[in-house]
Amino acid sequence: MDTNTTPEERKFRLTAEERSSWEENGYFIRYDVFTEEENDFLAQIADDIATGKRPFRAKNIHQNALVRDGQTEASGTYAMHCIHHINNYSPEFLERTRDPRLTDPVVDLIGPNILGLNNLYIWKPPKIGLGFPWHQDRWYFNRQYKTDKTVGTWTAVDAADLENGCLYVIPGSHKDGVLDHENLEGSQQNEFKQALGAKDEDGVAVEVPPRSVIFFDNRLLHKSTDNHSSRFRRCSVAHYISADSERLPYKNINHIKPVMWVRGDTYSEKMEPVYRDALPIPEEMEE
Repeated sequence: MDTNTTPEERKFRLTAEERSSWEENGYFIRYDVFTEEENDFLAQIADDIATGKRPFRAKNIHQNALVRDGQTEASGTYAMHCIHHINNYSPEFLERTRDPRLTDPVVDLIGPNILGLNNLYIWKPPKIGLGFPWHQDRWYFNRQYKTDKTVGTWTAVDAADLENGCLYVIPGSHKDGVLDHENLEGSQQNEFKQALGAKDEDGVAVEVPPRSVIFFDNRLLHKSTDNHSSRFRRCSVAHYISADSERLPYKNINHIKPVMWVRGDTYSEKMEPVYRDALPIPEEMEE
């Protein structure tokens, strides 16, 4: 896929209304971004990975915590929580991350040179799918890069609503910097920390139909709730970072998340190592 386009060629550029919402609220929503067939295609790939039909490193596949801990019984995709770094194993998911319908607006927000950082697929199965606490993604990324140029995209595979555990955001919270985060007892896979000072009463539910994409500033406070419905609430998440960002010194290489070329020029001495294709990451780079 050729992603080096001129401004005139970028069909999916940011609109004035989206720019205003981004600056004021820290996020905006696009509807009907992908087709039902496109979403179903990726969902099937994720299901095949979860059920062992496609090879994948088990360390990056996570069961639902209730199933894992023996508190409930489920099997197949109904027992799943998420897959991390799916781009490193699935060329189809990597192509989705590089799709101009996602990256054209990102170019307007962080510039033409883009890397993909921390992509994942989440199932949130019926009745047992768990939410996550208030947090800011930048809190995690700040360990690896010094930058103000990061964007998250959250693509709805299914409808996301109050009943099945949609996202909540605190509009404008991206303006207040990155809060301290602390451990939270019983969170899914100990995956998220709780942002100190975030208040539920400030949150706004973001209900979206399938094929919608939420673009959000990685400083935006957000959370989700448990799935109480009889439906899945699946989503595909891709985070983007400017390739001009400064990589910070690290003490433990096992905590460094792999990055992938998305579009533009990514060559920089600051950015080594940079993964430019969908090969599996080396063992020593795994989380």
